[in-house]
Amino acid sequence: MHTPTVSSAMILVSVTLPAIDPGSVVLRLVALLPLIGGYMVARESRGSLPLEIIAVVLLVLATAIPPAVNALTLTSLGPAILERAPAALLLLGLAFVRDGGFRMIVGLALMAVSGLILLPQA
Repeated sequence: MHTPTVSSAMILVSVTLPAIDPGSVVLRLVALLPLIGGYMVARESRGSLPLEIIAVVLLVLATAIPPAVNALTLTSLGPAILERAPAALLLLGLAFVRDGGFRMIVGLALMAVSGLILLPQA
């Protein structure tokens, strides 16, 4: 039987890694905080209206943060949050409706305002 032999020659491969900007990494980690915080608060609220409001605000904020975060995109965060105001009002309305009583009327009003904002303007 013939046994294969291995050559003792080494192959060198050059790998170039992109430069990592520590500021960008920190901003991306901070961008995850509203999502994680909103999930945790929503999970633990269990009928507590103030906690549900905090959860809605955090989760809407998480949707407003763009996927590629840098220092320049933070200035556009305000208008992005305002664009999501109808969704925030709808979610807040649902939280109020679920609480019942007079708060249900407030919740229905919030949902109506949300719908009026979303209706196309002629």
